Amino acid sequence: MFIIIGFMSKIKISLRLHGELPPTEQINSILEFFPTKSLRKGQRVGKNRIQPTDVWILDLAKFECRGNKNEINAMEQQIQQAATTLQQLAPRLGFLNRSCCKVELYISTIREEDQGGFSLPGKILKAATAADLSSVEVSILVMLDDYEEPES
Repeated sequence: MFIIIGFMSKIKISLRLHGELPPTEQINSILEFFPTKSLRKGQRVGKNRIQPTDVWILDLAKFECRGNKNEINAMEQQIQQAATTLQQLAPRLGFLNRSCCKVELYISTIREEDQGGFSLPGKILKAATAADLSSVEVSILVMLDDYEEPES
């Protein structure tokens, strides 16, 4: 479970492919999914940045939760759907040349609760293992409302 009751948590889970990728249309055909976002090496991103590598991103889950029952149920449904999608993608990801691209599960979270920790449901871990991912990347930002410096 991701949530501690009464605190706001924002969580986003996505599948990220990056490196020297085949054309986006070819990836879409192989995976039978369209990306949430796709960037190509050399593409201008914003005013002053050039994209350094190809990136293909598929958002699997995105939610905010304060711990009420409806939010927790919606979160659990999204987690289940994310695991199902990863399981569907697992055999298709094998068709990508892993010597020139990485396939990662990316989890980004903003936590208000103290220490900011969370656990990953076994369904997600099992699906990630079946997909033979390069890695699982986790980004955690902890927002504490009333942090006080310890006395020396």
